[in-house]
Amino acid sequence: MRRSPAAPAALLRFDGARRRDPAVAQWFADRPGELGAMARRWFNAMRRRGADVRELVHDGCAVACVGDAPFAYVNAFRAHVNVGFFQGAFLPDPAGLLEGTGRFMRHVKLRPGRAPDAKALEALVGAAYEDIVAKLGGGASPPEKGGRMPAKKAKANEDADASGRIDARIAGLGDWRGPMLAKLRAAIRAADAGIVEEWKWDVPVWSCDGIVCTGETYKSAVKLTFARGASVADPAGLFNASLEGHTRRAIDFREGDAVDAKALQALIRAAVAANRSRKKG
Repeated sequence: MRRSPAAPAALLRFDGARRRDPAVAQWFADRPGELGAMARRWFNAMRRRGADVRELVHDGCAVACVGDAPFAYVNAFRAHVNVGFFQGAFLPDPAGLLEGTGRFMRHVKLRPGRAPDAKALEALVGAAYEDIVAKLGGGASPPEKGGRMPAKKAKANEDADASGRIDARIAGLGDWRGPMLAKLRAAIRAADAGIVEEWKWDVPVWSCDGIVCTGETYKSAVKLTFARGASVADPAGLFNASLEGHTRRAIDFREGDAVDAKALQALIRAAVAANRSRKKG
C-alpha cells in the first residue's frame, strides 16, 4: 500500500540548480563509456519532464530538480548505474523496479547488457516529477488551446532530444573519437550558460544567439567548425582547418591531441560575443 506523501517541509532543498549546469556537463564528460551513456539517457528523461526542471551536481551525482527541490538523480559506479528518486518511497511502482529501504529515497539499478523496462522506468521518472510538483503546491504547465504544448516546454523537449542524439553519437563512435567529442562538448557547454545544444544536418550543433559551432566526426578527426570563425580572434592559434574561407574556421582534433580547454572556452566566448553583437546590430 502506498504511504501518504510527506509534507512539503520534509523536502530537501539544494542551492545553485540551473537550467543547464556546466558541472553536470563535466560530470558526464568524465564518464564517456557505456555506463555514462546509460546515465545520460535517463538524466535526459528527467530533463524532458518540463521547462521548470533545473540541475546540479550534489554528493557526486547528477541531480534533477524542480526549482530547488530535487526529485531524481543518476550516479555511475564501476559496474552499474543508479537512477534514484528522492521521494521514491511514495511513488507507484507496479513493475517492482525500486530498491532501497530508506524513509524517503529509492533507486533503480541498471547494468550493462541487461535492458531495463524502459516504459516502467520512464513512468517512474514522470511520477517523481509530478509528485514533487504537487508537493511544492504547483502543477504541470497546462497545454495551450488546441492541445499544443506550451512553447517553453516544447523548446525544453527539443533541447533534450538534441542532447540525447549527441549522447547517442558519442556512445556509438566506439573509439577515441567518443571521449574526444565528449571532452569538447563539456568545454563548450561550460564556456557560457546560454549555450544550447541542437541537432542539424545530422551533426551536433551548439548555439547562443546563433550557431557557435558544429561537431563533426570523421575517420581521422573530430572537427569543430565555427560558423563565423573568420571574424573571431584566435590568439591561441587553435584554428587549423578551413583557413581560406571567408566565413568559417575549424579545428581538427586528432587521436592523441591534447585539448586546451581554457583556450577553447575563450574562443567559444568570443564566438558568442560576435553572435550577440551581430544580433544587436
